[in-house]
Amino acid sequence: MSYSTIPKILIIIGGILFFVFILASFNQNIDTSFFVSLLYNDANEFAQTGTITSNFMPIGYSGFLGLCIANGGTNLIPVCQSLIYFSILLCALIFLIFRGVKSQKLLFGILITAIHPVLFLNIWRIHDGNATVLLLLGLLVACLFAERKRNFTSTLILGVVTGLLLTVRINTILLVLPVLLIVYFPKIFEYIISLINKTFHKAYSQSMNENIILDSKNYYFQAISFMVVTILVFAVVNISIKQKPFYFPGHGFYNLFAGSNEFSSRYLLSDFSGENSLKEALSARGYTGIDKFEERLIFPSYTYKELAVEFIKEHPIEYIKLAGIKIFTLFRPGYHMVPDFSWISPEGLKRMTKILLAFPFFIWFYFILRTRANFLDKDNLLIFLVVFLYILPFILANADPRYRFPLDIIMILDCFSRYRKLS
Repeated sequence: MSYSTIPKILIIIGGILFFVFILASFNQNIDTSFFVSLLYNDANEFAQTGTITSNFMPIGYSGFLGLCIANGGTNLIPVCQSLIYFSILLCALIFLIFRGVKSQKLLFGILITAIHPVLFLNIWRIHDGNATVLLLLGLLVACLFAERKRNFTSTLILGVVTGLLLTVRINTILLVLPVLLIVYFPKIFEYIISLINKTFHKAYSQSMNENIILDSKNYYFQAISFMVVTILVFAVVNISIKQKPFYFPGHGFYNLFAGSNEFSSRYLLSDFSGENSLKEALSARGYTGIDKFEERLIFPSYTYKELAVEFIKEHPIEYIKLAGIKIFTLFRPGYHMVPDFSWISPEGLKRMTKILLAFPFFIWFYFILRTRANFLDKDNLLIFLVVFLYILPFILANADPRYRFPLDIIMILDCFSRYRKLS
């Protein structure tokens, strides 16, 4: 088998881009049923004033939207987001090639990604989901490239992508750990893997000694370069939008308390998020009169932190139970039951779609089990750690099925690479 289908796939991707670009140009209406107003307000402020004064949300995606609005108004947003969609398909192609997927499986993987309904519909939504997919997938592609081409170019690309990702999702800072370990400290990684193999009574090379943990000076230099580039990109974006080099959004502690109070479990199960528990949780602690959503947004972030930490210290068992509920919430279909529900109806179609969209994790987990013999291979472990560490902050703070979407795309693509190894 060869990569002879790549030119055809590129033509197909180009055709998809043309179709989506034309559709986005003629249909410029934003889907208000799925509209994150906080992101839009920040974007609109940046377009008009060149800054974002709110300290609640991440600024990377809003800054991108602001540039679109400044250069063509709100009507330009779908066109700009169609370029993100196109870039995701290109990254998906490169990812699958690096993972050794060829011919029909390669083509099928791209088509499955292209028709993912959320990925497509996000072109007309104010939501950072597609931007997160692009940068998360871009991070994996850059890591795979850096593993194969250990030079300044690959380090520069990886640093740029990581820095941009942090401006969109600051909780992805945990992903820096597997990047450093697997890409830039390969001998330390091999030493750790050898210890794991020895622990589980697997084949272990007796020739390995303490020198295994020493990497070349060039690797250390590249690791430092990667960190410097990441910090510089992160700082430059923050300076451009917030006029300060280091900005950390306040929504983190807001979500931590939303998912760490005595009312969280009820709302996680009923509303798919602990966010609506905040009113009752604050009132129970004497903070009355904070009834509106906007009032809870401007409530001091450090107070949310103190209240969450206090709850965790006083109720550690409950917090562990909440972590289990958050895992369940994250991977369940995000559908709210309506009165007089019928499967033969638009609501029935919507529910079936939501159920199908929850499948990628379970299919991916099945392939993880089937390919467990190669679980500790560098590329496999890198992808697993990226998925796990992306999920971890939501388990610790607050969960919502919508948070899973960027990983769905990663897991769909990784299923094709793992299936290739089984076939």
